[in-house]
Amino acid sequence: MFKVELIQAGHGDSIWIEYGRDPDSLHRILIDGGTAGTFKRLKKRIEQLPSDKRHFDLLVITHIDADHIAGVLKLLEEDSLGVTFGDIWYNGYQHLSSLESLGVKQAEILSDYLDKLDIHWNQAFGGKSACIDREKEFLPIVLPGGMKLTLLSPSLKELAKLKPKWEREAEKAGLFLNKKPEEREELDTSPSGLESLGGAKLPDIESLAKSIFEPDDSLPNGSSIALITEYDDKKMLFAGDAHAAVLLDSIKAYLPGCQPLYLDLFKVPHHGSEANISKALLERIRCNSYLISSNGAYFKHPDEIAIARIIKYGGNKPDIYFNYLSKHNDIWNNPILQKRYQYQAHYPSSEETSIVVSV
Repeated sequence: MFKVELIQAGHGDSIWIEYGRDPDSLHRILIDGGTAGTFKRLKKRIEQLPSDKRHFDLLVITHIDADHIAGVLKLLEEDSLGVTFGDIWYNGYQHLSSLESLGVKQAEILSDYLDKLDIHWNQAFGGKSACIDREKEFLPIVLPGGMKLTLLSPSLKELAKLKPKWEREAEKAGLFLNKKPEEREELDTSPSGLESLGGAKLPDIESLAKSIFEPDDSLPNGSSIALITEYDDKKMLFAGDAHAAVLLDSIKAYLPGCQPLYLDLFKVPHHGSEANISKALLERIRCNSYLISSNGAYFKHPDEIAIARIIKYGGNKPDIYFNYLSKHNDIWNNPILQKRYQYQAHYPSSEETSIVVSV
């Protein structure tokens, strides 16, 4: 079995992956911990496991943005849960270059925790940077239970770009704002309701999809870990907040020539931002199932242009899975749109705090 659970993480990411031959021998991976407010849901999910089953073969912290890292900090502080990790992939300041430390707040706190705890940190990379070299062969890293992982982002070049501006870019990403992450997460994300559409004009998918692509230039996002997971003949791409061009260049190196990357599931980068989902990237991928993690608070993701590109260029009759139903994404639940453009939107119920996809 191979199951992906997109935990409600505010405007961030927290992805729970389970795989194994039977329910009694499951292996687990956790990708990111969302905002600080996400921790209450993550904790509740962990408490559903028997105390002797709270082991993750891998924790991936994709990059330093608060909506990915803050929940992890709270998880590491909660000793009573008894959670253990086989390895943790995270690029701290020391993995960027040898320059003097700038002391970015949450990223440095996390580095301190990892240094003090008796756990492995980037063990799969010999303690060095979790990054790729496109000049070398893409060799998968094999986890217990047979899960294969192949990095597509970041390259050492993207990591090097981040270091000189570490502090400024962290501020830009929201790490030093006066508002706490929990407060930002509580912005209004209630569904607007299909009734409010009335005679309003529905999105023009064709026109939106053809909008000029203006790429993300955030240095923290450029440093984001993105990886392909392979298990039991199933292949998925978890893209963090990675840049579309970085992903596309890596796919070209990973599959030389014009071979497409066949996927069973694609967790799209940067919560469905139009700046991270290009036509060129989607056309190099063959996939019919897409995951989007965001409640729309703060950045109002996903963008209509990004969803339009997925519908237009993302394969035949794509399925789009959202981990929230909010006023920023409920338009895609419109049956007229779904019938006209041949896609299907999926949302959790009002009682659920995640959406689960079995592959």
